[in-house]
Amino acid sequence: MRKLLLLTLSGILLWSCGLQKATVPEWIGAKPIDARRTYVYGVGMSYINPNTAYQQAARSNALADLAGEVESQVFDESRLLQKEDVGGFSSSFSSQTLTTSHIKLEGYELVDTYSDELRYYVLYKLDLPQFLEVKAKNDAIAMAYIEGKLEITGDSDRPASNRFQALADALQKAFDRQLLKDPKFKIELNAKLINGLRSIESDLTGSILLPETTNYLGLPDQFSAVLRLSEEALNTAIKLSSSSGNFSFNSALGSILCEHTGRENAIILECPLDFKRLLPQSSPLVHLWLEAASNWKISESLFFQNTLIQVAAPRGLQSAISESISSTFNTSNEAPLVLEFKGNETTERNLGDRTKHIISGSFVLKSASNTVLWSSQRLMKFGISTNAAAAKQAAYAEFDKDIRFFIVPQIVRNLGF
Repeated sequence: MRKLLLLTLSGILLWSCGLQKATVPEWIGAKPIDARRTYVYGVGMSYINPNTAYQQAARSNALADLAGEVESQVFDESRLLQKEDVGGFSSSFSSQTLTTSHIKLEGYELVDTYSDELRYYVLYKLDLPQFLEVKAKNDAIAMAYIEGKLEITGDSDRPASNRFQALADALQKAFDRQLLKDPKFKIELNAKLINGLRSIESDLTGSILLPETTNYLGLPDQFSAVLRLSEEALNTAIKLSSSSGNFSFNSALGSILCEHTGRENAIILECPLDFKRLLPQSSPLVHLWLEAASNWKISESLFFQNTLIQVAAPRGLQSAISESISSTFNTSNEAPLVLEFKGNETTERNLGDRTKHIISGSFVLKSASNTVLWSSQRLMKFGISTNAAAAKQAAYAEFDKDIRFFIVPQIVRNLGF
């Protein structure tokens, strides 16, 4: 009888435990609220999928919810709408930075978990007064570290590379502690960081030394320039861009070479800093901040003249060819390039009352050393009219079209425009 009673009591207890386990916790439907405002809570959920890290996802969601609760308790809710521009730092970037991550949580506890057939839930809590006390201490330590790094950025006796690294370290600490999103620090700290950047930039000078000789489109081998920086060690962190053409920078020699001139006579060269090269160990967020805040770059305007070409052809055709290429090339009897037309023009009059004027031959482009750079296929253009002058005019018009629309583009391609 005693055994039967024990078995019965055991069954009741097991049934009671099973019933209790099946009961849905109250925090699933309503997040706990501490009337004394000592604790704040975060709830996260993820759908159960054995093929995914659903438990980790639920924990991450709970921490994100907890961070939101802490922020609403600690900061004014309007802070995310503030987009102050301090020292040229763009508000759009500031806004993006604020929303990339939540407040840095410390000292939170896992309270409970629950799962049903479809979902997995997690409940976290955090002691808010204790959190604020620890946060204040750690923020003070972080600010002291940042101030020390900013002192280095203002030291003109140090190499610019060291000063940039100190600024990057200060930025990284600010991002790690989320100080640039904290209303208590963000405006003043952002201004100090930008002032540190401006201090470095003001001591970093340079110029592009251009050749004194005239440069021509399509003759890149005639162009070379040199970049001179106050600190040549930063050459490796320079990136070169041009408004037209293709220019390259040799950091070892500090030289700028032209690979393709492009079609524009006026070209702007710009040499800003590439912070990814300058600070390879820093985070992408630091690079992004520096690129958005930096004003430093070296700019220079280049002015290329239309390429000089000497036209060699029978007297009448020489003038016509020079006119046809005038929109792209200048003609000179002392030009380093020679465009020769190997051909002639003839008139046929045995067509009854009509005259046929014919221009036939081919073009050859030569260098000053008589090296053939390009040659065309043989072409033939003609004009027919009862009037000899009209026939010649029609032939010249067709010849002009061929030069403008077929010959000139081929010369441009071969000259490396």
